[in-house]
Amino acid sequence: MLRRILRYCIGLALFVNVLACSTDEQKVVGIWHTEFEAVPHLKSAFDVELRHDLFSDSWSGRFEIPESMAEGTLSGVKITDSKIFLDLGQGATFTGNLSKDKTEIGGLLNIPDRKPETLTLTKTDRWTSQRPARIDKENRALLKWSYQAPPVNSDGWKVGAMNMQNANSKVLHDLFENILKGKYHGLDAVLVAQNGRLLLDEYFYLGDRERIHSLQSCTKSVTSLLIGIAQDDGLIQNLDAPLTAFFPSYKNSVKEKSPQPTLRNALTMSAGLDWHEDIPYTDPKNDAVLMNQSKDMYQYVLDKNLDKKDKPGRKFEYNSGLSILLGGILSNVTGKPADKYAEQSLFKGLGIKKFAWTSMNNQVHTGGGLFLKPRDMLKIGQLILDKGKWNEKQIVPTSWITESTSFVLPINESSSDWGYGYQWWRGVFRVKDKVFPVIYAAGYGGQMLYIVPDLNLSILTLHHNASDVSGSHSLTWKDIEKSILPAFI
Repeated sequence: MLRRILRYCIGLALFVNVLACSTDEQKVVGIWHTEFEAVPHLKSAFDVELRHDLFSDSWSGRFEIPESMAEGTLSGVKITDSKIFLDLGQGATFTGNLSKDKTEIGGLLNIPDRKPETLTLTKTDRWTSQRPARIDKENRALLKWSYQAPPVNSDGWKVGAMNMQNANSKVLHDLFENILKGKYHGLDAVLVAQNGRLLLDEYFYLGDRERIHSLQSCTKSVTSLLIGIAQDDGLIQNLDAPLTAFFPSYKNSVKEKSPQPTLRNALTMSAGLDWHEDIPYTDPKNDAVLMNQSKDMYQYVLDKNLDKKDKPGRKFEYNSGLSILLGGILSNVTGKPADKYAEQSLFKGLGIKKFAWTSMNNQVHTGGGLFLKPRDMLKIGQLILDKGKWNEKQIVPTSWITESTSFVLPINESSSDWGYGYQWWRGVFRVKDKVFPVIYAAGYGGQMLYIVPDLNLSILTLHHNASDVSGSHSLTWKDIEKSILPAFI
């Protein structure tokens, strides 16, 4: 009997101890939030969810930095007493301490190529990316949409007002009502300009008229404009020169290739390299991921062998590394980093004053690192429509606009409608029985700039949808055809 009582008492003590521990741990479990300057001029959320398995006494979790399109499972979580260590992957870590009352976590966020950030996280009830599409002053969700003409400001845009009595405007109205009800919960901005006037200027979730936004691979199309300006400045003489000619300092460290891929091959993504970017970016074998993690992105790309089944100029194969080399070429021929050259030769003429362009190991990421305000990005669309002019001033040569946005190579052999130019995509919109050729820039997670010359129309959509590979909560090509284009035909 005594033994039973002792066993019972010991078991009860252990249970009480576990209960006490689990109560403390429950204070740590959940979503923690703070903000930091992810890139210059942009305050971004940093959200971390911590989970605890009581039976295995192990911790796990995930994180989101939505404005930077960064999210994922934590590679490692260690919590002992008041100390916390989080491994965010790719060399990024957070090391911190819990406050005594477990209401705050203070510590250092370490991201490669950045100074450590001192942060204080507090508990929140939801992810920043999952807040309502729009809220009022009392933080209540707004569910009704009504059209308002874009405001006039000092950015150079002429503005106009849509005719919402148009029979085709109802589908547009229904689209925005659905956005407010949460159907497209990753959508940040929808802008439309026609005939040189900004007509639609709508923001949701993390979008804001005055905030810069990640453009992801739309950056590539802006980089193409810079190549055209550099050529017009006499700094690039021959698009058919081999890529290695623009990287003399790498001459002795790069493998010889025959035939040599050229600058034109890089522009059209037809260099014929043994490159694998047609697999998920979560796959560690993805060459774009490996390049971004390398100490020297130019070296990584230049070192790639030719594909034994291919040769330069023969076919399109998506390759962000070639876009990175374009940034290196700009730096070498202009004597300035690509972002500085852009500021001087392109952005100044467009009235773009607020932007960020990320670098890795002092190499500007011309494949996906540009952040612009939405209205400023839409100017790129108007620039294409106006053959290189903005407000009557020639900024990019007309000949380059025509050449670079032309259909050069099909992106696959099954359709002649879809192709690629010099870092610009080509496709078609179909609305009822009408077909409209489209020039477009496309970026990871739903960043899209559509240019429809036949309608003198440009459309910009921006999202924070890093995980939405299926487009289930993004504004897709079909949505544009069905709900936006009809209102402007």
